[in-house]
Amino acid sequence: MPNWQSTPPSGDTGQPLRIIRTPADRPFAAIITCTEPTGCCTHFVGNRTVPCEGVDVCPWCQDGHPWRWHGYVSCVSGATLEHVIFEFTATASDTFRTYAQSFGGLRGCHFQAHRPSKRHNGRVVIACKPADLGRITLPEPPNLKKLLCNLWGIQYTEADTHRLPNRIGAQIGVGPGNGDARNKP
Repeated sequence: MPNWQSTPPSGDTGQPLRIIRTPADRPFAAIITCTEPTGCCTHFVGNRTVPCEGVDVCPWCQDGHPWRWHGYVSCVSGATLEHVIFEFTATASDTFRTYAQSFGGLRGCHFQAHRPSKRHNGRVVIACKPADLGRITLPEPPNLKKLLCNLWGIQYTEADTHRLPNRIGAQIGVGPGNGDARNKP
């Protein structure tokens, strides 16, 4: 006889979270579940985002592909209550940095991201405020580095996650042109 349950067992199901980017036609609103962003330099190659391995060893850098910094936060979507990963660029990160400095971290930050130009590659503007956490219980944050490695199809090891490409500092937006698109190392 089956052991019927109304919810799945707790624990890691092995399913990665979806990556959400700011839509062109409407705002995206969510509440952040992690305390700080996770980011790295990336290339857009073969119609997908891939991590940069550092200017001296990265095959995409050596082939002349431009890089840009991308940041990621785990969050609960305001529209669906789905736990997702939100992707943003260095330019859009300033609001998150200011919020984290003011409130001691990002967990519980309610944000809305939109593209004023309504274009898919338009500038992203982010507005933040503290969420009313009396109305929602936030899930525990996932290991973003592990999830991103899984999505990118690369092996995850704790030791590798502390290494940064040698052309960029540990803080968001440090590097040539703040890591914006089309900048070369």
